[in-house]
Parts: sequence; structure tokens; C-alpha cells
Amino acid sequence: MRKNALLLILISLLLGCKELHYSFDFQELDTLSTSSLRAIHALDEQLVWASGSQGQVLLTLDGGENWKQNTVPGCEETEFRSLHAWDEKRALVFDISSRGRAFMTCDGGESWEQVYSSPKDGAFFNSVKFSDKTHGIAISDPVDDQVFILRTRDGGKNWERISSAPLAHEGEINFAASNTCIEYLQSGEIFIASGGKRARILSSPDHGEHWQYVETPTMIGASAGLFSVEFMDSQKGVAVGGDFNDPSREGVRAIYTEDGGKHWHSSGQMTAAYRSCVISLGGNMVFATGKTGCDYSTDAGRTWTHIDTLGYYAASRVDGKSMIYLSGSQGRITKVTFRRD
Repeated sequence: MRKNALLLILISLLLGCKELHYSFDFQELDTLSTSSLRAIHALDEQLVWASGSQGQVLLTLDGGENWKQNTVPGCEETEFRSLHAWDEKRALVFDISSRGRAFMTCDGGESWEQVYSSPKDGAFFNSVKFSDKTHGIAISDPVDDQVFILRTRDGGKNWERISSAPLAHEGEINFAASNTCIEYLQSGEIFIASGGKRARILSSPDHGEHWQYVETPTMIGASAGLFSVEFMDSQKGVAVGGDFNDPSREGVRAIYTEDGGKHWHSSGQMTAAYRSCVISLGGNMVFATGKTGCDYSTDAGRTWTHIDTLGYYAASRVDGKSMIYLSGSQGRITKVTFRRD
């Protein structure tokens, strides 16, 4: 009986290990763009928006076979690192200029309307995230020693600054590396990752009316901290980061929570290097990418498996499909399909 029990345990362990292994196929697409693409949003297998430097916003309607390059008039010298799209016609971008502008298109990029401009210089927008079709949050680097958060309740047409946002610590910033330093759940819960001299997770349970924060064990520094946060459900979440200027710097660059963000723990096995973006692939599986490579986790961020050294800035999963779109430097966009071995 004892031998049979041991055999069953061994078989279970072997089967469990096999389930943890995945294969990823990277297919680079030809965008004909040279823009540094820091944001990407895949609405389905065929429809993908991306944005970045040179004031460019890219759109494909056929899964990357052809790309339409849109340049927002008067924005050739700025970058759009924050992006959200609703369909093939409507999309929204925030720029990183000190004027803190947002532009919206309702005709697939043929024309753009400015829907916001910061009343104060010093804005630098890092991310925008919507919980549904109408409720959205955008974050800039701190202004006047306060975390600078905007809120919309009408699908991006009008924006207001959230006056209840917490104070920012000296040297604390957010990173505009992948458009994913915000998580905004349909429940109204918001999570924002910060870096610089502090690596905190700011959170609100009620669409930004009230705020709290927790300190995390993530490495800090002028170019270090948390860059991206993602929740798989109301309890399980992950955040990644590291040091952008020193990607291989040792320290905590991946954390996870199992209690809705009340407590964050260091991953037992870290990502291979700095990562700028993390996305959920369903269940307990998450995927992280950065300028020096990609990793994935099948246990909700507790441990990470390195895939390769192909570098990207941002990622977006196609809902319901085993497919990811990645964006990076020099107009690079890659379609990734994954499967369990």
C-alpha cells in the first residue's frame, strides 16, 4: 500500500510539472513604422491599436497584415505612452508633454479632437485604464507634491482631477513604460504602481473617492521601482518592475498578492531581469515582458520561467484566445501564440 501511495504521489507530481510548461511562438509583423511603441491594445485577433513616439498611432484591422499609421496633427515631437481603444473607430491617447494633453478619434484616426489639457505645466502622463466603456483613470507624474490622477465617467469626453488623491513622496514617480502602471477593475477598485524613491501600490475601493497605500519590497532608485500591475481576480494580483537602466540588477522585481492588495510578497523565483509590463493570460497564468526579454508564471506570480531575450515594452492579450500582441522599439510589433506542451 505504501509503495502504491508513493507511486501515485510521484505520478501526480510529474503530471503537475508537465502542466506548468508552455511553448510560445513569436511572429514579428511589418508595421513600416520607426516609432518607439510604448502602448498597445488588442481588441480581438484582427483589431489592434498601438501608440508611441513621433505622435504616431497605429491601427490594424487584419491581424497585422497591414497597418495604418496615424500622426496626430501638431504632436510630431511628442509621444503617446497611454492608449485605450473601444473599437475600430474610437481610441484615446495621452501625450507626455508638460501640457498633458489627451486626444480622441471617432473615425479610425482620420481626425483627432483634443479632450484634455493640464491647467498646470509639469504633467507627464504614464497610463490610462478603463474599467468599462465609460469609467476611466489616467495618471501623470506628481504635480504640486500630489499624485496627479484624472477620472472620466463619460467614456473619455471629459476629465476631472481627483482631489482626494494622496500626497506623493519626494522622488516618487510613475513609469510610462508600457501603459500598465494602473489596474482598474469593474468593481471600482483601482491599483496604481509607483517607483523612484518609493515603490508603493496605491489603491482605491470606490472609483477613486478614497485612497490608501502599501509599501512593497521592490527595489527602488531613479530608474527603478514598480512599472506594471495586473489582477487576475479580486484577490490575486501581480506587479513587476526592476531597474530600467540596469536591467540585470539583483533585487526584488516581481511581487504578488493573494488578499486583494492588502499584502504584497516577493516572488520566490524572480523574472530574469527588469520587466516593464505584466498581463494575465487566464487562470493563474501571467506573462511579463521588458526590453531584455520575457517570462511567464503559472502560479499567479509566485515563480517565473524565462522564455527568451527578445525585448519589448508593452503587451496586450487577445481575450479568450491564446494570443498576445507585443510592441517595442523601432515600430516593432510581434504576435505571440502560446500553448501548453
